[in-house]
Amino acid sequence: MDTQQLFIGLDVGGSSTELLAESDLTQTRVHLYGPGANLQRVGFEQTVAVLQELIEQALRHYVGAIGLFICAGIAGAGRKKDQELVARRLQQVLSDGGRSVQVRVVHDAEIALEAAFEGESGVVIIAGTGSVLLGRSLSGQIEVVGGWGYLLGDEGSGFALGRAGLQAVAHALDGGPATRLRELLAERFGLSERDAIIHHVYQDRWPVQEFAPVVLEAARAGDAVALRIVEEQVAQLVAQVDWLLWKLEAVRPCIALAGGLTREPFYVECLCRKLQSVLPDWSVEVEQRRPVEGALLLARRMLAEASAKV
Repeated sequence: MDTQQLFIGLDVGGSSTELLAESDLTQTRVHLYGPGANLQRVGFEQTVAVLQELIEQALRHYVGAIGLFICAGIAGAGRKKDQELVARRLQQVLSDGGRSVQVRVVHDAEIALEAAFEGESGVVIIAGTGSVLLGRSLSGQIEVVGGWGYLLGDEGSGFALGRAGLQAVAHALDGGPATRLRELLAERFGLSERDAIIHHVYQDRWPVQEFAPVVLEAARAGDAVALRIVEEQVAQLVAQVDWLLWKLEAVRPCIALAGGLTREPFYVECLCRKLQSVLPDWSVEVEQRRPVEGALLLARRMLAEASAKV
């Protein structure tokens, strides 16, 4: 397909990367997936390599693109310095044949906020592999809470749920409270012995967020230990909403839920119930558009902003 300007949005999470591309001449979209690339976990070079590979795959679907406008929301890229470094490198590796390339890198929460509210005021809660909250006031002020990563934060995330579930299994094996999670770990992952669990988690570097759906399943079925884990993690996440509101000026009473855990109905039910208990007059909805849509909107806005400067 012939085109002049190509817009590319990327949602770069800890578990996967999603790309959405479209041109200014057609509504046909290219939708691709790749491996995750949390900047703080995999590093600068690996993050750039993942993005470059996906973008080059997308470019094969278009012919004659003379301008690229790329917006990437990257997990772990909250620092301006990191954002600028990744953007600059991508411009270098993608600029060939006289093609103009503009790249903007933002925190992954920002693209979720854009997808939910298209520049309007509101709060977005992202709960996936990690967790982070982002809010925009009526005046356009943007504040972030959370996003500290798995060592310092990520409350209410898939990692936190999985880790707490595995801790509960360890406690049960040591003589602590019995939990169905012990049997489920053996059934689903073949891990029932102390040494095997330790080896799998530490030596094989098992992504413990994979255990989160099992924790939610056990909680939904009434396992007391699993239910307590979910309730505690949700409560910690909701507490951060209050912290965010203290930092923001006036804000629309709207909350959007985003991230992989929002595809887990029981998790959403628990989170919404807790939110409505502390913010009864606020609307709470699962984000209908994927964060990558927000990245694409921001990429299109880059052209509008560039045109306005001419």
